[in-house]
Amino acid sequence: MLALVFLAAVAAAAVQNESLPRPPAPRREQFRVIYEWNAIDFEWKSPEDRKTYLNTSRYIPQNVLISGINFYQDDLFLTMPRMLDGVPATLATIPVQPVDTAPKLRPFPSWDQNAVGDCNALQFVQNIEIDKNGIMWILDNGRVGTLTQNPDAKCPPSLVLIDLKTGKNEMERIPFPTDVVNPNTTYLNDLVIDNRDGDYAYITDNSAVDPGIIVFRRSDKKSWKVRDTQSMSSAAEATFFRINGTTVNLPVNIDGIALGPQYRNEDGKVDRKLYYCPLSSFHLYGLNVSVLQNETLAQKGDGALRPHVVDLGTKASQTDGMKMDASGVLFYGLIGNNTIAEWNTTVDFHIGQRTIARDPNYIQWVDRFSFDSKGNVYVVINRLYNFVKNQVSLNEVNYRILKSHTGSKSYVFGEDLSEPSVAPQSAAAVPALASSLALLALAHLLA
Repeated sequence: MLALVFLAAVAAAAVQNESLPRPPAPRREQFRVIYEWNAIDFEWKSPEDRKTYLNTSRYIPQNVLISGINFYQDDLFLTMPRMLDGVPATLATIPVQPVDTAPKLRPFPSWDQNAVGDCNALQFVQNIEIDKNGIMWILDNGRVGTLTQNPDAKCPPSLVLIDLKTGKNEMERIPFPTDVVNPNTTYLNDLVIDNRDGDYAYITDNSAVDPGIIVFRRSDKKSWKVRDTQSMSSAAEATFFRINGTTVNLPVNIDGIALGPQYRNEDGKVDRKLYYCPLSSFHLYGLNVSVLQNETLAQKGDGALRPHVVDLGTKASQTDGMKMDASGVLFYGLIGNNTIAEWNTTVDFHIGQRTIARDPNYIQWVDRFSFDSKGNVYVVINRLYNFVKNQVSLNEVNYRILKSHTGSKSYVFGEDLSEPSVAPQSAAAVPALASSLALLALAHLLA
């Protein structure tokens, strides 16, 4: 009997310790330029349309800036916020596979659905996200001309949803309540999507007078706003930017946002970390989404969130956009250093930051990131400092999209811990199992 117990233990150890072949480490590449433009142009219905738009100042090439980027199937989606006049489309697509180094943009969903002043159309899109179910989440501020003397709140600030899987590109528009989002002061900047418990969106509002994070729950289309003045407001020491000899003062509040992988807390419940930072700050902050989902904190006011916010530490420079991959690696820019950086969130932020690209000529204001389905990360470079100072020259490259193979995929495709996972039996485990059964048979013979 002792022999049986001993050999059974040996058999179990054989299964446990059988070395499985590890997948090769992802091949890392240097970032390279795949697209670049002096000015953004579009696929017009006709040459006459283009001429008409130019003659009526509905298209002013130097006023069209690329900000956001996202990937779905064969397309990259780009956003062009209407901060100035003369932006004919605020959302458009280009092919993932380059056929031209400076392709013309195709308005999405259509020209008509980008019409200024039509509240059934898109007005001012700063950023979008596409979730794991193929739903595009669009932030439409509704207010145009935000860098002009007279911004115009043409339509209510809204979240617009499009189910890309159907191919119909029908828009579901969900206006935000005025007690949550002020149409005259809001600036819906960026968002992340959590496809759990009815789908949540967490949205940064870098309003100059009321910065905060808007929480939207899709199941009942309810939204609320949480605030923390200390972590969501610009810091005086970080409002000054200097890039390649050009200086600009930008006191901008909460901006970049990223969502970490799911994990189980001490109570065994699934939670996630949300990361964010003001544009004008050197700090990165974090808090649990379970806190954000507590509607009562929004009703309690500014101080209610403070005990839950963690200051993770400082960065070498300010950050605009950032993006988390499915494994918990955060990609972000360091604007003043002309740098792209990453941080593995399993390592302390103070020691875990790493520069992965630096170039003063090609990396001038990192704005947003996206991942495709093949392990590539894309980065928008847009020289925003020239844009806000009205110094865009059409004689030089102003907008670039960089690409690098990192083996990463978007955070939206991370492991779902809320669903029971069954580990598949790999081919490598079969010999170990056979050996174990043989040992058990031998144990029975010896018993």
